[in-house]
Amino acid sequence: MGFTDDLNFGKDAEEQTLKNIRKKYPLAFIIEGRHKPYDIFVPEINAGVEVKCDRKSEDTGNIFIEIECNDEYSGLLTTTAAWLVYRTTHRVFYTKPENIKQFLVSEAQRLRMFNHTPKGETSKVRGYLIPVEDFRTISFKEKLL
Repeated sequence: MGFTDDLNFGKDAEEQTLKNIRKKYPLAFIIEGRHKPYDIFVPEINAGVEVKCDRKSEDTGNIFIEIECNDEYSGLLTTTAAWLVYRTTHRVFYTKPENIKQFLVSEAQRLRMFNHTPKGETSKVRGYLIPVEDFRTISFKEKLL
C-alpha cells in the first residue's frame, strides 16, 4: 500500500460520502483539487463537509487528527466544514470539527502526538492520536462497512 492506494481510498470515501449526502441534499458536489476548507459543498444548507481517511486506524486503535503539515496549520485547524466524516477500513464516523476541537482542548495532555513524515510520504505532519473509543464519544453517528 502506497500513496496511490491511499489516494484511491480517499477518493472512494469522498464519492461514497457524496452519494449518502445526495439522498437528502441532491445539489451537493465534490470540490475538485486542493481546497483546504472542505471536500464537499452542500448548497441547500450552505455547508461544507470534510472527509478524512485512515486505513491503519483499525490496526492502531487510534484516529489521527492532523493539525499541521510542513510546519503550517492544516487539517482540523484550517477546515471550515460543518461536518467531518472519518472513514477507516471497517467503519465511518460522523462528527463536527468543533466537537473534535473541544475534545482536544480538554484531553490534549493525555493524548499521544504524532510528529513525523509518514513512510512513503514527503510531507512532515503533526497531529493527535485519539483512541477509537474516545472518537466514538464525540461522533453523532457511526456506520459499520
